[in-house]
Amino acid sequence: MTREDPCQYEPGNIRKRVLYVGSGLQSFESLVKDMAVAPRTERLRSESCPALKTRGHELEFVPVWDTLGATDTLRSAYVNLLLVDLRWCENFENRAAEIRHLLKELDHDEDIEQRYGFHRIVVLVSGPDARRIDDLIIELGSVGVRYVLRQDYHEDRPAWSSDAAFAARVLRMADELTSSRRIGKTAICGAGGGITGIYYEMGVLKCLDDCLTNCGVNDFDMMFGISAGAVVTSLLSVGYTPDELMAGIAGAKGGRVPPLSLSLLRLSHFNHEDMRWRMSSAAKTAARAFWEALRGRGGDTAEKLFLEYTSLVGAPFHSAEFEVIIRRALQMAGSTNDFRKLPVELYVGASDQDARSHVLFGAPGYDHVPISKAVQASLSVNPAFSSVPIEGRYYEDGAITRTSNFVEAINRNATLVVTLDPFVPYVSKLPGVAHRRGVLYNIDQDIRTITFTRFERARNATLRKHPEVSSYTFLPSNTLRRLLSTNPMDHRPYLEIWRGSYLSALQRIDQLCHRLRGDLAEQGMLLDTSLAEVVAEQLRTTSNLCFEDFFPDRQVDIEKRPFMTPSQVEFPRSAQARA
Repeated sequence: MTREDPCQYEPGNIRKRVLYVGSGLQSFESLVKDMAVAPRTERLRSESCPALKTRGHELEFVPVWDTLGATDTLRSAYVNLLLVDLRWCENFENRAAEIRHLLKELDHDEDIEQRYGFHRIVVLVSGPDARRIDDLIIELGSVGVRYVLRQDYHEDRPAWSSDAAFAARVLRMADELTSSRRIGKTAICGAGGGITGIYYEMGVLKCLDDCLTNCGVNDFDMMFGISAGAVVTSLLSVGYTPDELMAGIAGAKGGRVPPLSLSLLRLSHFNHEDMRWRMSSAAKTAARAFWEALRGRGGDTAEKLFLEYTSLVGAPFHSAEFEVIIRRALQMAGSTNDFRKLPVELYVGASDQDARSHVLFGAPGYDHVPISKAVQASLSVNPAFSSVPIEGRYYEDGAITRTSNFVEAINRNATLVVTLDPFVPYVSKLPGVAHRRGVLYNIDQDIRTITFTRFERARNATLRKHPEVSSYTFLPSNTLRRLLSTNPMDHRPYLEIWRGSYLSALQRIDQLCHRLRGDLAEQGMLLDTSLAEVVAEQLRTTSNLCFEDFFPDRQVDIEKRPFMTPSQVEFPRSAQARA
């Protein structure tokens, strides 16, 4: 970890932070002084930066004098608004070039989720050359800056001289932009990744659950699952906690989930019926080829026979046993296997095998399908599992057509989206590592690369289109990817995967803590990593990893909550008014 102190949010902090990027102290002090005399405004006592109260809202103005100070602050503190002062000064063109560089740096952050939304940037401009300022405003708009305030220029006085009317406009816009933020729904989106992907998502959710103090991951408004993500989110949606899911896998007592075995190597998983049909078809093909050879018409019979045989090879397993496991868990007393009766919105993504299109079970027209059946369809990936028939259509793994349904979450009014994606490729620092591995390894890595780059492109484009959406994606560390890539259907290394996913999730939370805690607070959710830090230290130092290591002081206390309970989050009144 890089932080000396746990990441915490101070409840009750209603003051909005405005980061002022200016060319000098004189302009800043003059602007604040003029804003303080605006109607319905008073200056508040503050130990650090000037603060104003206007129309019942508190604004704190934090000044920095260069672009480096701006980027450092944006990457370490939660900033509600970026106020850039580009009014006329002696070195105006140099100043404009600096701001141009700042905007480019903010816009091209390698991590799209660290990009500061340009819908929360206000630029102040003025100057003696009206045409030059016109061009500047057009340039700012072309890069995505939505708000520009233009001050009348007077040659007989400097830009920092008093202008109460302009300052009142600045204050009014700052107040409107910081207080009118749209607060929509919260969503968890779980992607696919096989059995190891199920373990990964459990570990991440356990970490996030440990970091939320007044609620839990079960309190998110919507849940979207594909394949492995469908298994996890379907159980969360009725009230099972991450603790209970992990206890079921580990065979620990105290939860409501019975001991779960995700091993494929059981007779009940083999696709006997499909095998009989395909063997019968193969026998007929062989008999036909033999008869044609006897009649002297079998010139290319061997090649034809081989090609027909390969086309008859089917999936060795069926996913019916997994459907039974999910159904039994969802049909416990007080729970439900019906999308329409859930306390939260659940959507399970699957692929129509013949139409080659994505289907969202849980959405209107598909919400009558039992949850367990939808999950079975979503996880049925070829070549391991055969497709699942539902009402005359055949469905397979949802990851065939989509990596994650985060776009569907945004379309359903989500403004805070947490995405879990375990199906990512291992990145080697040394050339030739993949070349020396077998064909199955490289097929797996190629598919992972295709699905992840598809997700990245879709996410980046969507977040630029919807800058008001706060997105947080959790990916396995590169070290953990090596384990996940060994065999996505390996049910054995759940403890190691949980450890890796917990630690990498906490690292991601720490990396984006200043933004995550602010975005969660807007939703009424409070973040504190103190407990997770204790667990993480145990996981790093233990020499004999066990289930108990995932609880503070190794005292197992499995969290349970009543089935089918609505969200426990006390939504902020101000947010309720804007939702």
